[in-house]
Amino acid sequence: MRVTNSLISATLAANVETSLNSLNAVSTEISTGKKLNNPSDDPAGAAYSMSLRASLVDNSQYQANANQAKTFLNASDSTLSDVADAIRTARQIASAGANSTQTPDSLNALSLQIDGIISSVIQSANADVHGKYLFSGSQTKTAPYIDDAAAHSTGPAYQGNTGSVTATVGKSNNLTISTPGSTIFDGLFSTLKDLKANLASGDINAMSGDLGKLDTNLSTVSSVRANIGAQVNTMTSVTQNLSRAESSYKDAIANVEEVDLAQAYVQLQSAQNVYQASLVAVAKGFQHTLADYL
Repeated sequence: MRVTNSLISATLAANVETSLNSLNAVSTEISTGKKLNNPSDDPAGAAYSMSLRASLVDNSQYQANANQAKTFLNASDSTLSDVADAIRTARQIASAGANSTQTPDSLNALSLQIDGIISSVIQSANADVHGKYLFSGSQTKTAPYIDDAAAHSTGPAYQGNTGSVTATVGKSNNLTISTPGSTIFDGLFSTLKDLKANLASGDINAMSGDLGKLDTNLSTVSSVRANIGAQVNTMTSVTQNLSRAESSYKDAIANVEEVDLAQAYVQLQSAQNVYQASLVAVAKGFQHTLADYL
């Protein structure tokens, strides 16, 4: 094969272009701080980076869900704390009413206090957070109880359902964060309704029985609060795990995408040397004199 001048020049030009492309690539990495500026830079790395970023987006949503769930749970616990206080107050009233020294007027006054407690508990049962009712089951847009005349005479009727509010805090990880109001309040409203009537009629024996019922109601509220406390602890653990996962995803993305500047500067110097050498080779390759053509 005859090596012609055109072949030599084409080869030298190709070498110069290759070395210049390498120099430009390293310069771009240094100026952007990224190894992956285009998918073609590293197709496998680009695909892996996209997968990591998708996982990071999912993780961010799981963290938001977990934080919202903790807000929901803490609001539920705070509300039930108020309900527990109301039950204790009702118990004090029942205990006072069972005292044989009470007059009809004083018993009637105590009955009116229970009427106020019924309204207070209905208000607590209808508590919401960010527009979602806490104790309506999965029907979070429906107030669980209606405070009207019937509620104070026959007891309020539950308007929600027995469904659950859940929080998605991981792939296939859905945690229940609600308790249907009927399991907490129906029995309590029944007790308060009876206590109100028994105070009004002066039925001391019935009032003594109401004390035991109130203890049972308080135990129910305490049990639900204990469960909520366990759920809050679970959410705290979940958020900690998600936070660690977020850091791991970010580190992995940085490892794939970000350039090691110290190494890149070494590569830049090497690329500059190669480029300069290729230019020198071109210059030397075409140093012709008139004698070359005689």
